[in-house]
Amino acid sequence: DALPICPAVPEFAVATAVDACGSAFTLTSADLTTAGACAGSYSVTRTWTATDACNNTSTASQTINVQDITAPVIDPLPEESTINCPAVPEFAVTTATDACGSAFTLTSADVTTLGACAGSYSVTRTWTATDACGNSSTASQTINVQDITAPVIDPLPAPSTIDCPATPVFAVATATDACGSAFTLTSADVTTTGACAGSYSVTRTWTATDACENG
Repeated sequence: DALPICPAVPEFAVATAVDACGSAFTLTSADLTTAGACAGSYSVTRTWTATDACNNTSTASQTINVQDITAPVIDPLPEESTINCPAVPEFAVTTATDACGSAFTLTSADVTTLGACAGSYSVTRTWTATDACGNSSTASQTINVQDITAPVIDPLPAPSTIDCPATPVFAVATATDACGSAFTLTSADVTTTGACAGSYSVTRTWTATDACENG
């Protein structure tokens, strides 16, 4: 028995025969194919029959088993790429081919790796193609998401004027982060003196800084 690997196909020897009585004879063959676990796994038996003019016959057989040890091939995926949050990864939908013609399944699984903040991470999608004979192959695509977007501070009141001895009362700022990152909100005041002790201006500046240090 020979053991070719699909997609190779069986190549049989050509039988010869001799007749001890010197009779003319015919030599014919017939093939019997037995299916295996998948399209690329099967065996073929070729049986030769020699029949002389007196209808005496003899047979001889050769069997070739074809094994499928070849995994499906997944088509190339895009190279590693980087996007900016709040955009989310959009992966290519891959396809595959099986040289042996076997049916196969194509599945995917994602692994997410966290970065310094909620808006910074990477996702790797790994595709696995498995044929009916259990042969499998994998291919992956990685998309990195980076957070380069600072939190946005909500609008503050316009400049206003008060009369001493009143003291400035400032609004408390709020902010939002499009990438969902945690952030700190701090303030600092700068006072500018006027013409006399009771005349001055105060500017309060708020700074929002996220965990990826965008601010």
